[in-house]
Amino acid sequence: MQLNRTCYFAGATGNIGQGAVKALASQGMNVIMATHDPDSAAAIISACAGMEGTVTAVSNQQPLEEVLRQAAERFGSVDVYINTTGSLSVPKPFGTFTEAEIMKKLSHHIADPFLELQAFLPYLKQSRYPRIILCSSAGASTGILQENILDSVARGGVISMTYCLARELMPYGITVNCIARSGMVNDHDSHSPATLDASVILPDIPMKRNGTPEEFGALAAYIASEEASFITGQVFHLDGGLSIGV
Repeated sequence: MQLNRTCYFAGATGNIGQGAVKALASQGMNVIMATHDPDSAAAIISACAGMEGTVTAVSNQQPLEEVLRQAAERFGSVDVYINTTGSLSVPKPFGTFTEAEIMKKLSHHIADPFLELQAFLPYLKQSRYPRIILCSSAGASTGILQENILDSVARGGVISMTYCLARELMPYGITVNCIARSGMVNDHDSHSPATLDASVILPDIPMKRNGTPEEFGALAAYIASEEASFITGQVFHLDGGLSIGV
């Protein structure tokens, strides 16, 4: 159940994120999309019109403390944090990464959500059904070379964060889980040459197809639900079988 609960969603305007926004809103959750893409946000809001939950958007440059304060005043609580930011990059040799590339990737996947969650924590402690959902990839657990090694290393840190926060926040009833998504449809419509095209992984996916935004949304909505209160510290491999045996 999602009724009368509110989610702050970083990365919501990507294709994968949209699937989760629609799934959450259709079940009655209010969703606040933090984004740098107001046009995509407007299209999602329009698509969700008439659903049980209210979908709104804020700039990801707006101070998070202010966003959360306003959300709590408007909706009564802020209950769920989801972060799906960042597409996978095209693989490249280990010896070619620059210090700037390394620090940017680590900041984006580890430091940014870490700091956001520190601001979010007081609201989660007040929630009846608080949830944190982070995102990783198959490479973080398996080291598959179809993914960029820097993505895998950074997202490995996300898995560690999932485990550590799940243990520390358990006394407050806050569940912390991770969706390791790989082989999904591309997360953004427009790709630079540096962005991994998910179709190239297709021959290696045991299920022989790419995953869909709707499949991601269904999983995220369940983990965020009231009914998922006995699930924490888990990494859900949404990858068509790439991580079998992990």
